[in-house]
Amino acid sequence: MRDSLLGGYWAGWKNTFVYDGCATRQDFWSFILGNALVVFLIAGGFYFLLVEVIADKTSAGGMMLVWAYFVYLPLRMIVPLVLLLPIIALGIRRMHDIGKSGWWFGGLLLIQLIGLPVFISGIYYPLRSFFSDADFQLISNGINLTFTTIIAIALLWLCCQPTKIKDLTSSSEAVN
Repeated sequence: MRDSLLGGYWAGWKNTFVYDGCATRQDFWSFILGNALVVFLIAGGFYFLLVEVIADKTSAGGMMLVWAYFVYLPLRMIVPLVLLLPIIALGIRRMHDIGKSGWWFGGLLLIQLIGLPVFISGIYYPLRSFFSDADFQLISNGINLTFTTIIAIALLWLCCQPTKIKDLTSSSEAVN
C-alpha cells in the first residue's frame, strides 16, 4: 500500500505499461478520483474564468458556448484517449490483487468498447425492415444504456473487492 493518495496516483501513471503485479484499492481509486478531480478543476476553472469573470450578463450565453467548444468538447475527446492505457493497466493489476485474471477487467472493457457497437451495428440491418430509423435509434439507445450500466456495475463491484493477496499471506503465516 502506498503512503498517501498522491503516491497511489503517481504510481498509476508510472506503471502505465505494467500489466503484471497488483494494485490495491487505494492505488486504483486514488488514480481514478485524482484524474476526475484534475478534469473537474480544469473544466470548472475555465468555466468560472470565461463565464463568471470575463463575461458580463449579456454575453454569458455566448461565453458558455465558447467554453463548451474550446474546453468541454476537447476534454471529452482527449481525456479518455490519454487515460485508456493507464486505466487498463491499473484495472488488470487490480484484478490480480483480488485473485482474478486480468481478463475480467479487460474483457468487460472489450465488450463495452468493441462488442456492443458491433452487436448494435449487426442488428441494424435485420431490424430496419421492422422499425423506422427513429424507433431503431430508441431501441439501440436502450440496449446500449442497459449493457453499459450492467458493465459499469460489474466493473465497480470488481474494483471494490478487498485484496486477496493479503488474505493468502496471512493464512499461510497462521499455518506456520
